[in-house]
Amino acid sequence: MTLLHLYRTPALSAFQTEALLDIVKQQVTPGIREIETEHCFNIESSQPLDADQMRLLQWLLAETFEPGNFSDTSFLTPSLSLVPRPSIFEVGPRMNFTTAWSTNAVSVCHSCGLKMISRIERSRRYLLLLDGPSTMSHELRASFLSLVHDRMTECPYPEPLTTFETGIKPEPVRMVPLREQGRQALVEINRKMGLGLDDWDLDYYTNLFVNDIKRDPTNVECFDSTSRSRTASTPATGSSGAGLLLTARKLPRR
Repeated sequence: MTLLHLYRTPALSAFQTEALLDIVKQQVTPGIREIETEHCFNIESSQPLDADQMRLLQWLLAETFEPGNFSDTSFLTPSLSLVPRPSIFEVGPRMNFTTAWSTNAVSVCHSCGLKMISRIERSRRYLLLLDGPSTMSHELRASFLSLVHDRMTECPYPEPLTTFETGIKPEPVRMVPLREQGRQALVEINRKMGLGLDDWDLDYYTNLFVNDIKRDPTNVECFDSTSRSRTASTPATGSSGAGLLLTARKLPRR
């Protein structure tokens, strides 16, 4: 797999940039004079693109009314003569899941004949120009990063991406011994996985699997279905168990 990088500036509008600068001066340090931004398109391809394919890809990603704001090199390249050197930060989606934005972008690429494109993730890059000779400390850098990304779905990129691989291996699916150990088995997995089940939920699921479904649930069911059912629950039903019940019915009895 090849990972390409294309750039489009700015990532934020003038109004958004000014608002961010005000917040940074208040919450990080008043020594920030200016902020510049750009998007970086991290493009995974199964093979190198020829000249025509690259032109098509650039046409799809560029703003048609601002072609000068799109390039295969970064717009945030500080001059070596600047003292102190400007700080550059990059944040983007976590690597362990593909975003909806990427799915749509890849679908458009495939419709245009670019079948070799398998994933496109868009990151945001920030260049901070500082007042005075001092540089940003580790604490100030961490404080700035906390303001510009969602820690649940995004992460900082200390270096430009070279791959989407994380090296993380998923935990194997296993059965929760509910019929053998009873309600306590669900209590344990609730604690370990942070499911947030209350006593009503624990009683409900224990009865559901032991007496109704008559089999043990999997750890995937406990995590995925419980999360979705809590999102979908309403005050009218007062129950978070519907999603797990629907998923549980799909598996054969043991």
